[in-house]
Amino acid sequence: MGFKTLSAPAVGYTKAEFGAIFQVYSQNVYTGLFRDFSFTEYGGKYYIAFREEAGKQPLVTIEKRRLGPDKCLFVATTPGYRGQYVEIARSEKILPFIDVLKRRLALMVSAREGRSVKNAHQGQA
Repeated sequence: MGFKTLSAPAVGYTKAEFGAIFQVYSQNVYTGLFRDFSFTEYGGKYYIAFREEAGKQPLVTIEKRRLGPDKCLFVATTPGYRGQYVEIARSEKILPFIDVLKRRLALMVSAREGRSVKNAHQGQA
């Protein structure tokens, strides 16, 4: 007699969620922050990664986590000090998540360009 294991259903992105995330990526290709995009499934979880160049460690990784049968959480991370990942955006709703992600990426672009943090949000829609 065998036991059936119940695994959580895979958590994928809706077309609208993927479109909103891809638009953020596209806007930051224009700024020069990203040049490569990947979509990966690992262990029933789906990750979207933005990279400076193909083959490099992702600058930003986005994951959609299941919180319950009808609730999910979007989480964006970036590599931090000593290889630890730092959370830069988190929300249960895609639009607030995208808003925070855009602001954090504007800060990354500003830091690379040597602009002050105060001016980082200028030019961002």
